[in-house]
Amino acid sequence: MEIYEPLNKSLHYVGALMNAAEAHGLLCGMLCIPQFFSLEEWFKHIISPVTYEDGLTTECQQQLTLLKNYTVEQLNSALAGFQLLLPPDDTPLSERIQALAGWCEGFSFGLGIAGIQTQGLSQDAAEFIKDTVAISRLAPVEQETDEAEADYIQLIEYLKVGVITLYEEMMFAEG
Repeated sequence: MEIYEPLNKSLHYVGALMNAAEAHGLLCGMLCIPQFFSLEEWFKHIISPVTYEDGLTTECQQQLTLLKNYTVEQLNSALAGFQLLLPPDDTPLSERIQALAGWCEGFSFGLGIAGIQTQGLSQDAAEFIKDTVAISRLAPVEQETDEAEADYIQLIEYLKVGVITLYEEMMFAEG
């Protein structure tokens, strides 16, 4: 299902503060702290309050709500297969890497505003959070090589596993 492009366009039309990758990263970070999440809190970090009441903004909020529901379903189902919301594979690698860095920046921001406490986390979870911050600083590649593409794919897989692991650890801590 293609979600990235339509949501990214919608966010652009409303003058959003983030693109689709960053917004999804923010969502995932906030969802990892289950007692914290609210749609309104998420929206306020994505959509400028100046455009908050027009029809395009309402449509964008509906798209974001669907994304939230879809993401929660993915995180809670072993069969759904959690996916990061990133540009499609036919997008130039440099743009995909930039979006991946933005996703990680959004994720780190989401964890921060949700008030994650690193003490008490497993060593793997704390390391994953540090790695996510480091990945948010990635620079686009100068040459698109098979090796760079493979590295990009490995980072995505690492992030998918890390998000699911952190999400489950935080859910288990709550339960």
